[in-house]
Amino acid sequence: MTSLFGPRLEGSATEFRLWAPSAKTIEVIFPDRPPVALEKGEKGFWSARVDDCGAGTRYKFRAGELEFPDPAARQQDGGTAGWSIVLPPLQPSGRDQPLRPWHETILCEVHVGTASPEGTFRGLANRLEHFRDAGFTALEIMPINAFPGTRNWGYDGTLIFAPAEAYGSRDELRQLVDRAHELGLCLILDVVYNHFGNFDNFIQRYASEWFDDEVETPWGPGIDFTHEMVRQFYYENARMWLDELDFDGLRFDSVHEMKTAARSVFLKGLAKSARAVKSDAKLIIENMDNIASWLDRDQRGRPLDFSAQWNDDIHHVLNYLVTGEDKNGYADGSKDAIADLEKGLADGFVHDGEADGDSDGTTRGEPASRLPLDAFVSYVQNHDQIGNRADAKRLPDRISAEKLDFLHFVVMLAPQIPLFFMGEDAHLRTPFPFFIDLPEAAAAPKRADRYKQMRETFEENVRDGGLPDPNAPETFHSAKLDWADYTNPERLAALERFRKLASWRRSLLWPLSATLCLDARTGRQDTAIVVSWIFEAGVLTMALNAADRPADIACVIAGPPVATGEFSQQGEVLRLGAWSAVCWSWQRDP
Repeated sequence: MTSLFGPRLEGSATEFRLWAPSAKTIEVIFPDRPPVALEKGEKGFWSARVDDCGAGTRYKFRAGELEFPDPAARQQDGGTAGWSIVLPPLQPSGRDQPLRPWHETILCEVHVGTASPEGTFRGLANRLEHFRDAGFTALEIMPINAFPGTRNWGYDGTLIFAPAEAYGSRDELRQLVDRAHELGLCLILDVVYNHFGNFDNFIQRYASEWFDDEVETPWGPGIDFTHEMVRQFYYENARMWLDELDFDGLRFDSVHEMKTAARSVFLKGLAKSARAVKSDAKLIIENMDNIASWLDRDQRGRPLDFSAQWNDDIHHVLNYLVTGEDKNGYADGSKDAIADLEKGLADGFVHDGEADGDSDGTTRGEPASRLPLDAFVSYVQNHDQIGNRADAKRLPDRISAEKLDFLHFVVMLAPQIPLFFMGEDAHLRTPFPFFIDLPEAAAAPKRADRYKQMRETFEENVRDGGLPDPNAPETFHSAKLDWADYTNPERLAALERFRKLASWRRSLLWPLSATLCLDARTGRQDTAIVVSWIFEAGVLTMALNAADRPADIACVIAGPPVATGEFSQQGEVLRLGAWSAVCWSWQRDP
């Protein structure tokens, strides 16, 4: 596909291109040869063809006194203010589909810098067998684009085409993807299109059109998607990850923070552009507004736009039930969390973004219920939910192993797509605090803003000095996954239980979820609920008791059951122990 952004190699020459509509002059500069002036052409692009300037050439642009890297550079030398490097496109794999179908997805969210001792693409590649053997079928990689310094969550990137130098080269990234595919693992990449990091963000200084100053995100001015070329920049980025790097899908961060006009135009075009490379690409959005229409399907059940959404609703209700923490919508003690869980399991969303009025947790027929269950990604931990706690602690530090097993059973065996955070498979306790690597002058306001966010947004009453310093190296090192902990007998036992859950999902659910889900029916008795998901190929049923005391429920088990916790049956009465769940399925005759 023809690209408009980034250098274009033509034999031993390179055409340099930059979109800067309001710039007065633009030059391309080099470390070892005279600068070359670019000429302004159509649609705000500047360009120049430079002879004897092939692959490996280091360059920057200059506008007046401002020198800056190419925002579409495929590789950097010297960080986000350093030299960009001319590179040829990677040879596409030729695959026009993901390695696995969407319904077979069991996700693990992974941060490259902390997932291995090396903190690199190669380091992660050497650990892939663990994820495969644990039962995962896909890794969701947190953002890897170039960021300032050597450590970062990844959401403060300013050069979104270039992989972070701390992680390795573009070739090493492609080798990671290829190795994952050899092992039967899909890779999905988290990308950030709602803002740029505010450190080394030169674009504001030479192409102010990129932003709408009247629209604020939590991280700075909003991207102005009314400009065709701004939209095109992100379309090309999405295609590059899916084509040249051969990722199986993308996760789009915080689309609800895209607040400028033409957001809908952009998002629809983004999905279309990605699917032009891989028609069944796994496209996930994070959207606090719960807008069901972005997840609609065609008559064959294929996504019109996006495959699924991260579903905070199910996270919030499950975490409230096991911890009792009155946050994330549960500060009101009159809320019925069991009813919310019932609705979340049956419909997907607890709070339907397009529905009028409040939901009491039992409403049906609202927009979410029209969607298939694999339009939702369920989880009980992720990088946000761990890192945006003052203590950065995981659930095993706050609840019993039995309760965490209960959560894993519900998430793994319900038809929604399950997601777990790295290390969760074995109940690891490695914290995941927020970390950055900035000069002190830039780190100070970030540090102060972290306290503001924690107190005002995340409702954590933290004292001054009560948070780990995000700019300190030891904060980053504390987030490194403790692989030695996997040898602990308790962790090994938890890992084996997790593997069993994954095998049950394959045997009980995959034969059904390969077909359309026609309906979901629920029943509740006190703290216990039963949910039956009716697929074209058969029925999956789950009975669960989310309480500290046993519960009896009228229920007929119609197939060989699997369970966590204690249960027994007398006639048509199922007795569920505290924090226990039972699941079974039956398939229709072909």
